[in-house]
Amino acid sequence: MAPEPITADYIYRRIRQEIVGGAFAPGTMLKLNRLTDQFGASATPVRDALNRLVGERLVVLLPGGGFRVRPLDADRLAGLYRWHGHLIRIALDRPLPKSARDGLGALEHEALEPGQVAAASKRLFGILASVPQNEELEQAVAAASRALARARALEHRLLPDVVGEFSQLVATIEGEQIGAARRAMARYHRERVQSSLTIHNIIEP
Repeated sequence: MAPEPITADYIYRRIRQEIVGGAFAPGTMLKLNRLTDQFGASATPVRDALNRLVGERLVVLLPGGGFRVRPLDADRLAGLYRWHGHLIRIALDRPLPKSARDGLGALEHEALEPGQVAAASKRLFGILASVPQNEELEQAVAAASRALARARALEHRLLPDVVGEFSQLVATIEGEQIGAARRAMARYHRERVQSSLTIHNIIEP
């Protein structure tokens, strides 16, 4: 019985990677028989993986029982950026403890190239969400980050100097002026909301 959960988790990670990477574009039908052939697995672990992705709102369960990648239009993308910004504002409700600020310094070394900024940003927001020690906030930030993963991976193709922006953002948050950190984060999200239509057009040319 042990191999089945492992197989389901592997399939989940692979499908999620292909959604985030753009191999499965928003709106793509995810046919069960095609996925079972692709992964050499029975229908059960594939269906379990897809249902897990439904729970993460990356996949939609259709009325007839089929699955497709959750559609992402420009308005929803803008809404996701706004929602993520609201959540991070809650996380920055008070100054960060020294332990959290110390943990941010290493992130700058993880974002030396434009293509590395998305992963480093995800880690940054995860650290910030953990500070209030509010499990609901952490889960909400993680869910928003998953939904924004594809867009974040493409931001560097549109936005200028994402490496410099990220470095400055981390430096501001590391400081002890929480007001400056909140203003910097508001600018970060505002720029992405304003660019959401163009980012969406890159995702779905």
